[in-house]
Amino acid sequence: MDDGNSWIGIVLFAASVILFAVMYGFGAAVQALNTSALEDERDEGNKRAEKLLKIQEDPYLFIRTNQLATSILTLAMGASSLAFVVKKLTALIGTHTQIPHPAAVGIAYIAGLVGIAFLLTGLGIVIPKRIAAKSPIRFCYKVLPLVELVTKCLFPFAWLMDQFAYISLKTVGIDIREKDDNVTEEDIMYMVNEGHEQGVLEASEAEMITNIFEFDDKVAADIMTHRTAVIALDGEMTLKEALDFVVKEANYSRFPVYSEDIDNIIGILHMRDMLHYTDSKDHLNTPIAKIKGLLRSPHFIPETKNINALFKEMQSQKIHIELVVDEYGQLAGIVTMEDILEEIVGNILDEYDKEEPDIVSRKNGTYELTGLTLLDDVEETLGVEFDKEDKDNFDTLNGFMVSRIGHIPKVGEKGSVRIGDYLLKIMKVENKVIQTVLAIPLPKEKSGTEAKNGNEMNEKTDRKK
Repeated sequence: MDDGNSWIGIVLFAASVILFAVMYGFGAAVQALNTSALEDERDEGNKRAEKLLKIQEDPYLFIRTNQLATSILTLAMGASSLAFVVKKLTALIGTHTQIPHPAAVGIAYIAGLVGIAFLLTGLGIVIPKRIAAKSPIRFCYKVLPLVELVTKCLFPFAWLMDQFAYISLKTVGIDIREKDDNVTEEDIMYMVNEGHEQGVLEASEAEMITNIFEFDDKVAADIMTHRTAVIALDGEMTLKEALDFVVKEANYSRFPVYSEDIDNIIGILHMRDMLHYTDSKDHLNTPIAKIKGLLRSPHFIPETKNINALFKEMQSQKIHIELVVDEYGQLAGIVTMEDILEEIVGNILDEYDKEEPDIVSRKNGTYELTGLTLLDDVEETLGVEFDKEDKDNFDTLNGFMVSRIGHIPKVGEKGSVRIGDYLLKIMKVENKVIQTVLAIPLPKEKSGTEAKNGNEMNEKTDRKK
């Protein structure tokens, strides 16, 4: 290639890179366009905004011509520069080394391909993508005339390419023009994950969409407040005692009321109803179970009630609290409308709620966990793995620890259990439930000794029974 042709090749290469960058950057920018902003500008008479909206609504033509343009430009860049680069590198290698000519040509080809690919990736993909992402609308406005020109020039060839693909696939029984309108849950979840990874969807938005799809798979037992955490009132409490307790000790507006024990729920007490009855001094010293019209009828559901159906039922019947009973008719827990909504939007906190995480990381590498931490969360945080049998039998760390220790620990008891490379040490027990567990990492070189000590602690605990 002589000097004249060399300059032509360099100019053609540079032009190809610039055009490639424009087409690729425009494609990236179109995906990041703010539709609402474009619609506002279109309403103000902006023709470029109107054209961009049309591309967003029907991107088929642009996608096909863009693919064809980038393919042609890639070939053009290779054809215009590779021979020149190989010739120069071969001469350079032959001048400064003793490498045989055939080997020098091979090395020159590899180096030329790597160099061209590097330039194409940097100048044609990475840089325009960054520029387009910074201000997609502005970028599209600037390059739109050039993109339109390329699209018009290549449209006939893109159409021929489509026809060739259609005829070729038709011969083997595939009709690409048949539209499949069946969009599966997997398809949508794939798009959600892709959107999140590309930054189109925020993490909270992706999580909410995921929660909606998982919503129908859950039952009341999965979201209920367990009976041990339920605040219920004894029906023998006087109205004054109940009012004092509710105002000073609780932050809720509705309370189950029981007779004799919590498995015998006789009604639901609403704060508003209670205040209404305090107008009469005769009621203040009367047991709440004996005040006619004070308690509302309780609603009972099984643990296996689907929460989607439950949500619709609570909406239609204007129920705010449901009592969950197990197969033996005993109270398993309660479900409120807030519990159901939290399965979609996450925790809903008011000004009285204190959000206390189940797992707290300490600076020394240990973790403080509550006894009610789910085993799945323990696995994710500590990088450990529970046996399938344990996960089938227990939901929480408390259940796992109790099963390993072999008895319900007493207040002040300090047993421990090893799981993976961690020693789980009981720190606090209340109401027959392990409240706090400390996860201590075991040094690998001492893990055997530490595990032995942990087992000895378990054995000592067992002997105390």
